[in-house]
Amino acid sequence: MRFGCFPSGGLLMNRRLLALLAPILAGFCLAACSGLPSSGGGGGAGNGSLILTMSANPLTPPPSTSVLSFSFSVSGVSLTPSSGSPINIPLPGSTFTVDLTRLESDSAFLGSVLNAVPAGTYTNVTLAITGSSLTYCTQLNPGTQGCANGSVATVSGAAAAPVISKSITITSNQTTALRIQVDLASALTVNSSTQVVTAVNLGAANVFSAAALPPSASSLSTGQLDFIEDFTGVVTALTSSSVTVTTSKHGAITAAANSSTFFSPNCTAATPSLSACAAQNQLAAIDVALNSDGTFTLLEFDPLEPTASDWIEGLVTAVPSSSTQFQIVANDIFLAPTSSLIGNNLSIGDPVTVNLATGATFGVDTKGLIVPADATTFESANDTSVLRAGQTVAVRVASFTAAGSSTPASVSADFVGLRFSRVTGGVASSSPPNVFFINNLPPFFGVTGQLQVQLNQAVSPDTAPTNFDGVPAFSSFTTGQTVSIRALYFGATSATPFTAAKVRTH
Repeated sequence: MRFGCFPSGGLLMNRRLLALLAPILAGFCLAACSGLPSSGGGGGAGNGSLILTMSANPLTPPPSTSVLSFSFSVSGVSLTPSSGSPINIPLPGSTFTVDLTRLESDSAFLGSVLNAVPAGTYTNVTLAITGSSLTYCTQLNPGTQGCANGSVATVSGAAAAPVISKSITITSNQTTALRIQVDLASALTVNSSTQVVTAVNLGAANVFSAAALPPSASSLSTGQLDFIEDFTGVVTALTSSSVTVTTSKHGAITAAANSSTFFSPNCTAATPSLSACAAQNQLAAIDVALNSDGTFTLLEFDPLEPTASDWIEGLVTAVPSSSTQFQIVANDIFLAPTSSLIGNNLSIGDPVTVNLATGATFGVDTKGLIVPADATTFESANDTSVLRAGQTVAVRVASFTAAGSSTPASVSADFVGLRFSRVTGGVASSSPPNVFFINNLPPFFGVTGQLQVQLNQAVSPDTAPTNFDGVPAFSSFTTGQTVSIRALYFGATSATPFTAAKVRTH
């Protein structure tokens, strides 16, 4: 097994796992409870709490098109009482932009009001969306990898103020937690014969809905509401027991470490701990659990770069035709805290041409998961021959050129790191506890059969677990079920094409 293949001076390298992993702490002693109370009147005098996250429901597999990115920006969220003025719910940052393709498997923290919502009955939640952008491609030849030449296109959606009608009872000294769900099929108009997306409408019926947290089944521990994972940004505050990570697009989260916190192989400390592995102005990814009291527990800490610089994370759209150049569609952007090369000149969903700088290196961010021998091949590469359509990579930006009228943005990259693709498909079969097989992938993957997905069980101190949402464990999969995974993708010909950090059933 290969561990922590990101090089020093870029994403850190460590070929040992130096972390302690124990079962996630259970039995939180909290006065708060979560979920939607039964319908009825208010809870009397006093205040309660409201916590919101967001996820996405994918197109039904096999999808009618290949969605590469679907982003929108939220400028406000409010809760409407049965009488009186709406209550504003603060966002986690002044900028809040999400890519719904990532939220098919993951959740985003949308905001909370703790101990300050007057008890009573509320009728709806309203979002203020400033606009949306969908980037997609077509591939009409089954079994052909990558987007058809020249088919990557973007469709914009107008600003919207969707109202999620839901009777919500806030009870004094208690917590109500909701997951706002965005249904892609209701928002998109797709010509199924051509795979072309002709319209995006976030104001259409049934696009937004709300469900109670925690999920009815998951691998969350008692007292936890939702997983917020792969939250990547700059370490802006640090103590011996907590860390604050501030992102460029999704706000900030402060999470508390405990004895169960896992430190990825990118941490080079002999005795991993938060104080040993984290540092101010570092680029890092964290996995956290959102707790019933509104706090966050640090599940995993993954240091990526000693001093944060500009990075673009994106989906590889096609098999490269050049050994030194390839194309991605940006799914996330990590900006240097000062003197950014990118600034405001790139948005989530934008196509980007990546040119390898002289001496560029490659790596794999395993995060303590089981990976195949292909990880070694990827990390030792010095050209684009290891890249596959459907992989997600993070590229470190050495230089940046903004897009022109008809020319996409371009970068020179001195490092390419394999990170997590978000993929939706169907369960073809399963062999618990180790693997299952997925089929009906998006057309541009070029896969007509089924691919194996590696599942991970926590083995202290060597292996991080696969997290589950919608089922309590790997043993609950059923054939034909729709699943979204967050997984390292090594290509269809690998003995283990996917190794999954997260599986959500729909």
